[in-house]
Amino acid sequence: MRNKTMEKRVYVYFNLHKKVWSIRQNGIVIEHTNEIKLRDCKFLVSQKGRQRVIKEQRKNVHAGVSGYIVPNIPDFKLSTNVHYNPYKYETFVDKNNKPILTSDYCILNCNNTRTVTAINPN
Repeated sequence: MRNKTMEKRVYVYFNLHKKVWSIRQNGIVIEHTNEIKLRDCKFLVSQKGRQRVIKEQRKNVHAGVSGYIVPNIPDFKLSTNVHYNPYKYETFVDKNNKPILTSDYCILNCNNTRTVTAINPN
């Protein structure tokens, strides 16, 4: 990843066709990857896009994670897996279905199974 790319916020979403994470910056997909680490994460859901999914019963890109790409994440004790289902939730949620809107860091991985892990290193 180029240094300039790491200095600007990116938007990452799961690409259903390629089965990888798509990384978008300034509205353009710049890369596809099986794993990416981000800092200053925001878990975003377009409610208009979500309503379209519910109405049409057809998936579309309307949810993802925004943040800054980092090569490594500091040691941490607190982490939680995060998931999103447009038919059940308005936001990303943790294992207890509690809304997750931000985290200090996150790891998005789709090597074996698709996981999003929110990390707060405190």
